[in-house]
Amino acid sequence: MEAGTPISWTSSDVTELVTFEGCTELRRAVPLARILRSHGRIFADSAGSAATYLLSEPVSRIGVFISHNWAVSRMLKFLALSYHFSFGLASLLVLPFALLLGAATALGLLPDVDNSSGYPVGISCRMLCPLCFLVLMLFGRNILAWFGYEGPSVFLDKVCIHQEDMALKEQGIKKLGAFLAASDSMLVLYSDIYFVKLWTVYELASFLSQREISEMTVVPVRHALVFCVVLICLTITQVLQILANRFLGNTELALPVVALIMGSVVTFLVRQWHRERAAIDVRLTNFRLQDCSCFCESDRPLVYSNIANLMRSCGAVPNSVVQDQALDAFNDLVRRTMPQAFRTFLGRVPFQFKHYLAFSAVRNVTLMMDNWAQLAHGRDPRAVLADSVGLLFEALTVWWLLAAALTTLPGFHLQLTGWRSIAWCGACVVASIVPGGILLALCDEGAKRAAESDPVLAVFVAADICALIIIIICL
Repeated sequence: MEAGTPISWTSSDVTELVTFEGCTELRRAVPLARILRSHGRIFADSAGSAATYLLSEPVSRIGVFISHNWAVSRMLKFLALSYHFSFGLASLLVLPFALLLGAATALGLLPDVDNSSGYPVGISCRMLCPLCFLVLMLFGRNILAWFGYEGPSVFLDKVCIHQEDMALKEQGIKKLGAFLAASDSMLVLYSDIYFVKLWTVYELASFLSQREISEMTVVPVRHALVFCVVLICLTITQVLQILANRFLGNTELALPVVALIMGSVVTFLVRQWHRERAAIDVRLTNFRLQDCSCFCESDRPLVYSNIANLMRSCGAVPNSVVQDQALDAFNDLVRRTMPQAFRTFLGRVPFQFKHYLAFSAVRNVTLMMDNWAQLAHGRDPRAVLADSVGLLFEALTVWWLLAAALTTLPGFHLQLTGWRSIAWCGACVVASIVPGGILLALCDEGAKRAAESDPVLAVFVAADICALIIIIICL
């Protein structure tokens, strides 16, 4: 049947697409931990087997529908899923570990190094807490699985649709819309090829015809990579600071140099993220279903027909329109709704407020706990308290402002290329780090005064409490 001619369409066509009526055994999901095993080995390729199908099980409801492209690197998808599902888990579990290290440091049970203050400081919190956080974020779900909790149920096409039994495979493919209807939300692992692959666009069409945009979450696959690199850069900075304390006696010269180098790396990665964000806008504004590629061209008529039926079922077009008109309506729907939706999902900067707090905690909260080693060497507890209050204030205010500047400024003047782009990145680093360094120096001076003055200490404590209240409200 030609695309430009009217076709016979009934409500039973859509019922077959979006429900499991008469075939509930096809409604399957897999626990999250099973697809994260062995660094997401299941994402190595699209080839499935009876064994991979048995990883899933029949369910009455699916937690999250994962929409992705098989052409994207397995490691990027593993990082993105770990980042999305395990960031909160890692943040929660690393706290008792950090407190335990801090207590052991205060009792003098862990190693320390000399410091310019005249009292040694610990090293364990700064070196082990970031590592512990990364391990928990990447492997926390697998660790919980050892204790019987495998996480939320998810839909992954390779596992939930039989890949060897052709009859079951055809039935499962036809039910992609039904899998979405049975899911609580949709998670899009976005890459630059997401909107040029026909099957992922079909999944999007099934979602838009049935659900609200608010029920979809978008995680760019490179986002988690940038986060991990930034965290590693901060950790390296900490290690270099420890080495400078050990061999140079102070960090007044070493720390600014290291900060400029690490800041340059972060700025480069963040600028790439801003370029990708801008490209998404262009891609969605010019979206056209007919331009999408399909691995097997024989699948194209089936996908076109299903999308046309979905557009009719949701009232986007009258039931009597021809297929071409229904597909054009879908194109308009994507161009009208998705650019703003993606801008909202991605935000203006790569990270959310909670991520900036994680960065500042890596720098200041770990240093605060390492400073507790000074108690074991006879330093006045009031002075240690003043340092701790000052470092906490820096973590809650100055450091996340510095990180926000370092991830916002590279998003300007994206039209610059070559040496001009490099020069702008350098200017962004300087414009972020220099004011940040001045603010940090002022905070350090305030902490010294707080060690000698009750009113100043009270001001710092009150400021910390206010900042914590604001953060709790924001989160």
